[in-house]
Amino acid sequence: MPEIPTKDVGRSPEGGHLPNLTPAISPTSANKTFSLTPAERIHLDIYGYVVLEKVLAKAEVDLLVETILQFEQDYQRDKVPPKSHMFFTSTTWDFFRIDNLPHLASCFREYVTNPKIVGLAEDAVGGSVRLEQSDAHIRRRDLNQPVSENYGWHRGFDPAFSYRSKGLFHCPFVKCLTNLTDLGPDDGGTTVIAGSHKMVDISESLLIDAVRERPELRHQVVAPAGSTLLFFESTIHAGGINRSGKDRLLILGGYTPDFFQPWFDYEPNPEFLGTLSAEEKPFYNGSRKYHWRKMNRDLTDPKV
Repeated sequence: MPEIPTKDVGRSPEGGHLPNLTPAISPTSANKTFSLTPAERIHLDIYGYVVLEKVLAKAEVDLLVETILQFEQDYQRDKVPPKSHMFFTSTTWDFFRIDNLPHLASCFREYVTNPKIVGLAEDAVGGSVRLEQSDAHIRRRDLNQPVSENYGWHRGFDPAFSYRSKGLFHCPFVKCLTNLTDLGPDDGGTTVIAGSHKMVDISESLLIDAVRERPELRHQVVAPAGSTLLFFESTIHAGGINRSGKDRLLILGGYTPDFFQPWFDYEPNPEFLGTLSAEEKPFYNGSRKYHWRKMNRDLTDPKV
């Protein structure tokens, strides 16, 4: 099974071409010198994903891990959500998930607004974005139980609603998923069906059957802590098979064009929203409406 290749985004401009995109597409991503290199963008186009290393520093990873574990500890003690406008998808020992993160901890907000993360999302969406989804996970495996071979393949966006601009594939819903623990080949890293993001009118069951016949279509993240998987939500994906028994922690942001409106249960906390500037609010509440700023990236012109 191919491992998902990774790229080092902590490099200097001399070490790789960094396109100078239109400045300040989103208020949270003023640093527009950061984006995918042409090779990384082509990888995303072909396979529906790309993995980049060193997006988060060790100190950022450590703080996120500490915060997520503290939320779990507090919940197991009190059995109640700590704040309004958040929820738990799951609170079991093997799967603990916190949803709607920005107002819960400063490190969560810093992650979902990280210029590197938002810049990746803008490149994949094709313009200014807002935060549609955010969650943090702890996944564990009971070593006394047999390994489950069920991948749980899924996707949340139909490829038919994607589009092309200047030869590049764009999807209106993308994810930036950062693993907070080192992932080896047996540690259950996120797994994708490569190329499935473009398979319009081909049933998911047929694509999943194809993976059983041709396992090389299944690509899995193997990367150090702090690495980020950028993928189109039209790419069929799943958690990998955890054979090692290591705990796996991750955080993700889901991004859409900023004229999209908040999902039910993912609405921004009103008190939190009240602390933001007029420039910051559209990133959370979709108030930009008709004024979407499209990014017309052109791989043949490094200045665009």
